[in-house]
Amino acid sequence: MRWARGLHDEIVAFFAHVAPTPDERHARAVVIAQVAEVIRGRLPRAAVDTFGSVAQDLYLPDGDTDLVITVPHPYDDETKRRVLFQLAARMRSTGVTDHTHVVAHARVPLISFKTFPDLGSLKIDISMNAPDGLRAVPILRDYFQRVPALRYLVMTLKSLLSRHGLNSASSSGLSSYALILLTLSFLQLNPAGRPAAYIDQPLESESLGVLLTDFLEYYADEFPYETSYVSVTEGKLMSKEDKGWVNPNNPEKVSIECLLNPDNDVGRPTSKIRKIRALFRDARALVQAYPFDPASSSHNILGTIVGVSESVSILFLHTTLVAHLRPYRLSPTACF
Repeated sequence: MRWARGLHDEIVAFFAHVAPTPDERHARAVVIAQVAEVIRGRLPRAAVDTFGSVAQDLYLPDGDTDLVITVPHPYDDETKRRVLFQLAARMRSTGVTDHTHVVAHARVPLISFKTFPDLGSLKIDISMNAPDGLRAVPILRDYFQRVPALRYLVMTLKSLLSRHGLNSASSSGLSSYALILLTLSFLQLNPAGRPAAYIDQPLESESLGVLLTDFLEYYADEFPYETSYVSVTEGKLMSKEDKGWVNPNNPEKVSIECLLNPDNDVGRPTSKIRKIRALFRDARALVQAYPFDPASSSHNILGTIVGVSESVSILFLHTTLVAHLRPYRLSPTACF
């Protein structure tokens, strides 16, 4: 595997390239503060928090920003939907966006919109009184701290899925949460039997290239989709039949146990698992077929599978977001 060290180096460099800079974090925080101010114009006692990829500092430049509104008293479903429509109207009337979409009848109703270009063209999803995402933040943060390979692999795999439009549960792909749990389970199981240092000390072992290709092979062709589901909590694969998660109409569906609610199958929306498995299989084949020349300083193994999508230029998005928002500063009351 002469290409493995080169691929490792490229993963590290790619992660450094797409990871948000301090200026970009500040710029996004300014936008979030402005959105929160609009929300509090309607709900003065509301708390507004980030969760998901932004809360873990693990988002792509064109990734969604997930916000959750928490109010002191719970709303019934009808009131919640009415308030979300009111907030959507406020977002349009206050210069945050010109178009909103309220997903009123989902399991977790939300508002979805993209901010105006002078606010960075950020994609934002807002839900209300949905605490699970917020409760998961410290749990996942702990895993990211304890499992150093996790952050690098998840960012690379998110980019791969994003390039092919398979990175969102709303479009039947893999959500970030589902991907994190799949990656954690893979690292717990170490199905290829790699040395422990490959997982515990990936930078020192220069093992990220090997781990990435192992992941692709495992979830493309080795994982027992028909009989088993992922349980990070148990640290092993569990029986679908025992859980009652066998689906005769789609026996190969991916099933992933939620860390917070064991009865919740995080993989349930991912109906495009066959496309995802084919993508993983093709990506592994492309990496292993790359004509790597160790004597050359110019190679682009990762670029064969992870590219910038047609709709976004990473450098442009980074530069535009910071340039638009650099003049703004957060007020002391805007931090939450």
